[in-house]
Amino acid sequence: MNKQLHVFSVLVAGGLLVAACEPTIKIEAPDKPIVLQIDLNIKQEVLLRVEKDVEGVSVTPAIPLAKRGGWIGERPDGYLGLVRDDAPAEIKGLVSTANESRLSRYDTIAKKHNTVRETVESVAGRKFIQRSAPGEYIMTADSTWVKK
Repeated sequence: MNKQLHVFSVLVAGGLLVAACEPTIKIEAPDKPIVLQIDLNIKQEVLLRVEKDVEGVSVTPAIPLAKRGGWIGERPDGYLGLVRDDAPAEIKGLVSTANESRLSRYDTIAKKHNTVRETVESVAGRKFIQRSAPGEYIMTADSTWVKK
């Protein structure tokens, strides 16, 4: 009986020793929450609607003339820019007025489609650059002016 108790004790002690030597696995949550955005179809739908509304942004007759003259061009952010720093005051005023009008219109479009103005600006920039005529200036992503 003593021998059986001794064998049993050794087996229990060995089992405890093996259990104590197993590696501990610690599972922690990430520092930041994981966010999955599965709104691709919704976002595409909003972009299409925004693009349609951007088509309605008016352009004063003086803008194409100033573009053809090489004074101004379209920027990727949806606004006009001065190609040349020595532009006359009238051209600078034209750009300022047009950009204020565009900003207001972009805000309206963004609210209508429950999106941010930056989305509208980006869509408008692409659209206006696409519509620019050959020979007009457009700004590239690295902020340089090139003739289309």
